[in-house]
Amino acid sequence: MKKKINIGSFILSIICILLFLLVSFSGLIDYSVMGTHPLTLVLYITLLTLILGVLGFSGIHDWKGMARSVTALIITSGLSAFLTFVIFFGSLLR
Repeated sequence: MKKKINIGSFILSIICILLFLLVSFSGLIDYSVMGTHPLTLVLYITLLTLILGVLGFSGIHDWKGMARSVTALIITSGLSAFLTFVIFFGSLLR
């Protein structure tokens, strides 16, 4: 089970990057249907993936598992810091 969390957090971190790129380059879309900005949703998913990445450290048995966990943590922590920065300063410009 712990190994599945490790692999799942790595896959989710890549999905978070793809979602960020999809939302960033989608252009002008009316977001009133969802009620919240899509970058905020990507931030929530990224923070959940960060927590899963930390939990995935318990399922490490070899160097590949360690590489997956460290990569997932670097990706998600960097993306969450960047999204927090963008959302905070973007809300100041409104």
